[in-house]
Formats: sequence, structure tokens, C-alpha cells
Amino acid sequence: MSEEDTHFAQRLRSWRRLNGIKQVALADMLGVSQAAVSYWENGHDTPSADLMRRIRDLIDRTDCDEILLERVFTERQPGIMALYDLDGVRLLAASRGYRALWPGMSLLQGKSLERHLVNESGELLANAALRRDINSGKLALVSGVSDRHTDIIVDTAVRHEWNTRVRRFGSKTLLSISYDPCPETVPVGITEVKLFTDLR
Repeated sequence: MSEEDTHFAQRLRSWRRLNGIKQVALADMLGVSQAAVSYWENGHDTPSADLMRRIRDLIDRTDCDEILLERVFTERQPGIMALYDLDGVRLLAASRGYRALWPGMSLLQGKSLERHLVNESGELLANAALRRDINSGKLALVSGVSDRHTDIIVDTAVRHEWNTRVRRFGSKTLLSISYDPCPETVPVGITEVKLFTDLR
């Protein structure tokens, strides 16, 4: 089985489970047997070109809907939260609390921040092993304490604890981050890194 086939099998299984779709229901949608879906997910077979296109369209459409929902959900939160696309580290959405605490950073929505990352955020994405775990979908959660995440100084630095949830939506990797101001005496740094295998 090729690496592409393995990736497809994992993506299909993850997408189906995340969306609460049983194998038999997906089989009905596609007009195939439940056994065919099981074979695809276990890497024993691959769908025809036509079925592959239909499956990818279904996954992509659902992923777009999920990303839109994540954006709207984040924007409506009173707490301090943000949603980033890992590609370029682009701010997709900022909560009401985030916009109140960091109004200048909120204006950078859609801009690439990747080359401006510093401190713990810069360290996290510069770490080759962690970046590989992020890109492969293995990384689940990262926590830390920081004063500032970028070298763009538009707002006052605030010492804060942060928790990042890493999730894949098709080809996109999204970072949902919550922030909580904390005393200046709390030391900065990455405090925890959890892979999905650690959560079981």
C-alpha cells in the first residue's frame, strides 16, 4: 500500500468518525457495501476514480462547513479565544474577549503571521519533530505560558496561559487557542505537549 493510500484510509476513517457517520450509512450514500468502506479504511482496497472523487468532494464540503462553524463559534465567545490556519499561521477568527484585550492583533485577521512568530510560538513551529506531528495529525494539544507570540507590537504584552487544540479538516490544520491572563510570576514556556495516543 502506498503512502497516499495509507493517508486516504486514515483520512476517511477520521472524517467518518468525527462526523458520527457509520460505515453502513457512508456505504448507502455511495451505493457500495459496508464491507467496501471497511476495506478502504483498513487499506485493503481503494475506491474507483469516480468514487474517490465523490468521497473527496463529500469530505471537502463537510470540512468547509466545519471550518465556517468553528469561525462563527470562536467569534461569538466572550472569553479570549482565537482560531488560526496553520498554513501561514493566519488568524481566521477572534473572540469578543480577544478583540477587547488585543484590538490591534485582531485587525491582522487573514494575514500570515508565520515569519513574525517569537518566543514559545516561534519555538513550537521551529521544532521539526513537533511540526511533523502537527502536519501528520498526531499532535492533539499544546499548552504554555507567554507574554507575546509575535514581533508585531500593536498591543500591550500580557502574561497569559494558553491551550491549543490542533485539528485537521481535510488538507487544513486549524489551531484553536484559548488564553487566560495570569500573574507575571508564572514562568513562560511550553508546559505540555499531548499526542492523540496520549489521550487514550
